[in-house]
Amino acid sequence: MKDGFAERFEQFKTNKSTLAFIVNPLNTNTNEINIEPFGIDAGSLQMQLLDVKTKDLCSGKFTELKSKLEELEVQKCMHIAQHKWTTLKEIPRVEALILGAWNSLPECYSEVKKLAYGVLTICGSTYSC
Repeated sequence: MKDGFAERFEQFKTNKSTLAFIVNPLNTNTNEINIEPFGIDAGSLQMQLLDVKTKDLCSGKFTELKSKLEELEVQKCMHIAQHKWTTLKEIPRVEALILGAWNSLPECYSEVKKLAYGVLTICGSTYSC
């Protein structure tokens, strides 16, 4: 059982760039992403991601997302430090912010979105119903 856990978590380490893509696509090197399980065309992904990175409207969504996620972590830490456990429920869910950013991208970025949605749904607990 111990070996099974070690093997499972090793897969997370080797796919670190792929997992980080959902919150930080602007600093992603497509050569480090494992796209095989998602049925994505590598060339289309590279072109679409380059387009996302160079268009202010699109890149701004992810710059804003990163800023909001950092702000949420600070808020959570402050509430925890003050033992305000019930106020944690009032903080927006991280999953909703991430999904909102990806849903706001136009459909012309289908390969980029397919990768994001694929990563978001790897584990049943990472997507919002």
